[in-house]
Amino acid sequence: MTRHPLLLAVFATDILTLLLLAGAATVAFRVVLHWDPKDTGAQQLRLQAHSETAALAGAWAFGLHLFATVTLIYALTNILPDMVPGAMCGTGVLQAMRSGGPRMLIFRLVGLAILWVWWRMEKVNRELPESPLAVVNARLVLLALPVLFLAEHAAWQAALAMEFQQPVDCCAVIYDQFSSLDDARQTMGVNNPSWMTAFSITTIGLLIAAITTWKTCAHRTVTVLLAVLTMVWLPLSAIALVRVLAAYHYGVLHHHCPWCLFLPEHRMLGFPIWAAWMLVALEAASALALSFFATNPLPPLDRMAGRHAAGAARNTVLTAIFFVLMTVGPALWWRLRFGVWMTG
Repeated sequence: MTRHPLLLAVFATDILTLLLLAGAATVAFRVVLHWDPKDTGAQQLRLQAHSETAALAGAWAFGLHLFATVTLIYALTNILPDMVPGAMCGTGVLQAMRSGGPRMLIFRLVGLAILWVWWRMEKVNRELPESPLAVVNARLVLLALPVLFLAEHAAWQAALAMEFQQPVDCCAVIYDQFSSLDDARQTMGVNNPSWMTAFSITTIGLLIAAITTWKTCAHRTVTVLLAVLTMVWLPLSAIALVRVLAAYHYGVLHHHCPWCLFLPEHRMLGFPIWAAWMLVALEAASALALSFFATNPLPPLDRMAGRHAAGAARNTVLTAIFFVLMTVGPALWWRLRFGVWMTG
């Protein structure tokens, strides 16, 4: 097990996050059971006061979880590879963590997505004196708590599994996937040009849907279409980046490693690129969640939810464009400089 100060700081932040979220969850449980905005009794007034305190604790938990996640990814990609024999990037570190490493990241990102949507909806809730989304937001808090607990448990298992005397294969994990050069040119039996075509078409569709959602203040049908296109775009864009576009950052072909983009020799471009990729998913999910209340018959709620959903769609457009500039841009610049594409 490693006792690196950076990882200890992540664990300490995670524990504080769980404590804050557990406190918010106790109030959220009472909100789900007893919330009645029409009641003017003392119990309802106390519950409203406690819910405001719980919302503040949830906001702090969200911020701390985001900070800890970014810090953990930095440790995985720039600190721990020097401590794990044979590791050159996060691939080797995750290999040393065994199954706990991938599970830790999955649970952390799922928890981040839940808290992000909660934060978006809580902003709407706090702007309305009736707090019409109090019960919905309380359920999201109750959902986030076990997910973050599982993330912390997986992180602890990953830390315990790390052995600094046992070397890892690292790059061999990537290259052993291919038995021939033709295999390196394909993913799941589909060649790279086909993946790039699918990525381009889906990106255009996603941008059109996001812009329409933005301009129509989250029309339900268009927002659902945006969510569906986002679910398709996420794996396509990841495959296009790792299998084709990353080569223009690495300067070599067939180095299909997403973690090397985080290294200093590649200007740590993995942080903005994958952050933009994640933000597209988070903001599209927020727009979808808010669109269900943009058609609510309550006049203040529908206008407020529609405005915030439109803002989430606008952010989806901006982050998707940023992702394209950071990934497709270097490829176009290479083509302009040398007159050819990097192919192999």
